[in-house]
Amino acid sequence: MEPKAEDDLRERVAGYLRAHHTMTVATAGPVGVSSGNAPHAATVFYAMDDAFRLVFLSKPASMHGLHIGKSAPVAVTVSEDYGEWESIQGVQVWGEARLLVGAAKAGALAVYLKRFPFVRDMMKQPHLAELVRNIGVYRVEPKRAAFTDNMTGVFGREVLEPVVE
Repeated sequence: MEPKAEDDLRERVAGYLRAHHTMTVATAGPVGVSSGNAPHAATVFYAMDDAFRLVFLSKPASMHGLHIGKSAPVAVTVSEDYGEWESIQGVQVWGEARLLVGAAKAGALAVYLKRFPFVRDMMKQPHLAELVRNIGVYRVEPKRAAFTDNMTGVFGREVLEPVVE
């Protein structure tokens, strides 16, 4: 792909991700986790940082939290519900999800709170403060992304690899 076309695709993918706020994250469990090797998908709110990384919060004891552990490969989709197949658009991302700690966790949480200030308000509520304090902050570092845009033609799909240089 030519540099200009690649930059255009990168901006269309980023624009789509900025315009939405929920993603489905797909994981597969390692052997020994109660689900065995079964795939799992969960919908979560996300924020995107300046480096194209997707930040989400979740309980480390959730099924996808257990699958990710400290780090694991994931697949992500961001789309909406379309009534006509010709209108379908969406982004797929493949990368590595990491449970963050320390300064990385604080920085990613700041990105998330900027997008979802209601979470900061939740942190101030005594009955929710403990839950929010123990929540895991995860970041998906994309390796590859695809943009589906059926408005450009039947099964219109472009792949961006690598996502960031």
